[in-house]
Amino acid sequence: MSQYLVLSKIKVQKANCIAGFTWGFPAITQFLGFTHALQRKLANEYDIAFNGCAVISHDYQLHVYKPKPQANFEFIQSKNPAVLAKHKTHSSPPIIEEGKMNLTVSLVIELSKELLATSEQIKVFKQLVQEKCLTSRLAGGSVLAIGYVDFLSASTQEQSEHLNRRVKRLTMPGFILQDRSDYLKQLQTENPDAELLDAWLDFSALKYRAVPKLKDDERQPTEQTDADWVQVPKLFKGWLVPIMTGYKAISEQYATDEISDLRVSDADDSVLGCCFVEAIHSIGEWKGVHRINDIGDMIWKYHVENDWYLCAQKIEPPPEEPIEIENQPQTFEDAIANL
Repeated sequence: MSQYLVLSKIKVQKANCIAGFTWGFPAITQFLGFTHALQRKLANEYDIAFNGCAVISHDYQLHVYKPKPQANFEFIQSKNPAVLAKHKTHSSPPIIEEGKMNLTVSLVIELSKELLATSEQIKVFKQLVQEKCLTSRLAGGSVLAIGYVDFLSASTQEQSEHLNRRVKRLTMPGFILQDRSDYLKQLQTENPDAELLDAWLDFSALKYRAVPKLKDDERQPTEQTDADWVQVPKLFKGWLVPIMTGYKAISEQYATDEISDLRVSDADDSVLGCCFVEAIHSIGEWKGVHRINDIGDMIWKYHVENDWYLCAQKIEPPPEEPIEIENQPQTFEDAIANL
């Protein structure tokens, strides 16, 4: 039997939008952390376990601005508190750079342990879930409201199809995040000498090429010829984005008393110890919810192996055929020289 908990249209204020080298949307670990925290809050009353979650984005508002029309975006910062009243000089505190955003997302949480309950018990369960979510943090932001909470089950093929249609009705319009790490592997095959990091950085870069605007009496461009700069498309079709998908240990495991100023949240942390890690990055694709056939394929889950702590989905679909792009010059001078 497949069971899912749908949290539709969650409005979050001042969530963290920085994830490793990327910014613009919270990391997948933020949503899986919220799922795990919700499970622990419900564990006292229900024998329940969550396997992972799918992430659907509906709306977002980044706290950024441009100081000049052609400048890069900068984060809007604030000082909290604005003045240190305990100081006689009332000096202003320093700014610690943070990236914040408001967003509306839906989460489809997969249950790994079946919940057996009557219709009345399900109503009580959904009410409790909504109360626990409203008192939780999602990606460091405050949960302001939840549109709808639903609990869905399916044990036959017909019920599974009905479940998928129900999920679409609760989460449309929206875009679901799909794992495209297989694209990263294919990008590396284009240049076997390149490392995976080089392939990811090359994919993340925005590339432009010059297109000369020839006049009627011109056959070849000159140094005075105007040009339009157009963006070079990615090798694959789709709304592809660089994302952060986990961590890798870069040190041995230490006991909590060996590291100074270590924050320990509960007794389990003091037993497990800690280690230093680095962020892991990959490629994701935003896909319309209406294009999803099976919501189970979109569930992000933890995958722990040796020093790797990754978030990945169930399947890796074969990549589409890459778009053949000629090696275009990147500057106007190169465009003239190669003609």
